[in-house]
Amino acid sequence: MNKFLSTLGLARRAGKLTYGFDMVLSNLHKTYLILLAEDCAERTLRNVREAAEEFGVPVMNIPYTKESLGVSIGTKPVGIIGVADRGFSGSLTKTIEGGN
Repeated sequence: MNKFLSTLGLARRAGKLTYGFDMVLSNLHKTYLILLAEDCAERTLRNVREAAEEFGVPVMNIPYTKESLGVSIGTKPVGIIGVADRGFSGSLTKTIEGGN
């Protein structure tokens, strides 16, 4: 497993993730980053981006499928993940931008 997915799993075990459309949107007030799977529906992407913009939460498209994200955090396939920790959000952003 690569560094990004490992960090995501660690954040999940630490209780610093929300996932799924409803859960992420209802917790935007304590979210530092939203991650979107590459195979999210266009309508979902649009709705999440609009809501995140209101709260000033950055949204990042990531090169992973819903299936691989679900496996990395131990759930069913999930297309939207909210990161509720500044440290984890910085680490995940750095890993994606660095190409790891």
